[in-house]
This record gives sequence, structure tokens and C-alpha cells, in this order.
Amino acid sequence: MERGDLAVVALAILLVVLLTAFFSLGRASAPAPATARPSPQATPSPRVTVPGTTPAPATMQEPVTPVPTSPVTTRRISYDTRNYYLLPIRVIPSDMAMYGYSDVQWKYNSSVVFAYVEENHGGITESFTVPYPVWRMVSTLSATRTPEKARFRMILVDQETGQILEGTEIRYPGSVTKTVIARQDKPLYMVISAENVEDFVITLEAPASFAR
Repeated sequence: MERGDLAVVALAILLVVLLTAFFSLGRASAPAPATARPSPQATPSPRVTVPGTTPAPATMQEPVTPVPTSPVTTRRISYDTRNYYLLPIRVIPSDMAMYGYSDVQWKYNSSVVFAYVEENHGGITESFTVPYPVWRMVSTLSATRTPEKARFRMILVDQETGQILEGTEIRYPGSVTKTVIARQDKPLYMVISAENVEDFVITLEAPASFAR
């Protein structure tokens, strides 16, 4: 082989080596393919409150039912220990039969107690007024030691005229109901006698539809 042919072969081999080296460097410098990354967790968006509105509660709660209030204030009627001698009637009549027993059944569906007397002995009450045209008195007698000797008497008196509007007598433990129909807001008082009685209560009741 001539010298010229050897030079051509050597040049070709050198060219092949250079090309091989060039392509190897290109593959090494090429960026590696991106690997898949896990997607981030979805972040809940904050609750936005529009001015002038109330955000809904997180959980539902049972509705609260308001407690109804009493339509009237119950007053305790006490005994008058100073001015009773100025009243027109201070003694209970000896004959109470004229006032009879309990009245017929209360025709109103419900009632409210607006005043009461609770004692264990007799006396004369302070003056009071009633703002209802119709109301009732329920007298209840309690006696356990000597019930056969218990006796309760009461009269309701118009303070201006001295007229006895109603009366009640109870022998032995029990109760009596009397309906009163009288002019509203007139001054009234009670004269009460209690013998061998441990306790008695007189409630003044008005129809619930009248109460205020």
C-alpha cells in the first residue's frame, strides 16, 4: 500500500473517532427527562363573609323554645294591723248560711292567680283592688290535729259602702269557690275567722283571657 493510501485510511479512522466522541458528549449533556411529581393536596378556600350577613353555623342546633312568662304578678295580701278600726265592717255575721256553698263550675277554660292570702289565724286584710270585672276566690282549709273542730269563715267587703259582696264558710278540711262580679278597681278587704286551723289559703283568680 502506498504512502498516500495510508494517509487516507488514517484520516478516515480519525474522523470516525472524532464523530464518536462528539455524539457521546451530546448524549451526556442532554437534560434528564423530568420525573412525575405528586400533585399537591387541594387547600380549602377560606370562608368569606359578606358584610351585613351572618355565616351559616358549622352544625345544625336544635331551636330553643323561649320560656313563657307569667302575664300577671301575683301579690300576697297581708293583714292590716294599724288602720283596720277605720273600716265600716269588722265583725263576721253569725249566720253565714245566706252565702251558700261553692258556686257552679268556672265557665272559663283557664285562670291565673293574681293575689292570695295565706295565714293560720284570723284577721282583717289590707285594702286591695281588682282590675277584672269577673274573678273568683278559692278558699282551702287545712287541719289535721282536730279536723272535726276546724272552722273557717270569710267575708269580702266593699270598703267604700260597707256592703258584703261575698262570704264563705268551711267546716272540716276542704275548699270552697266563690265567683265575684263587681266594679273594677274599687277598694276591697276581707274579714277572716279561723278556728282550730293549721293553715288556710285564699287564691284570687281571673280568667286567663282577662289577665294583664
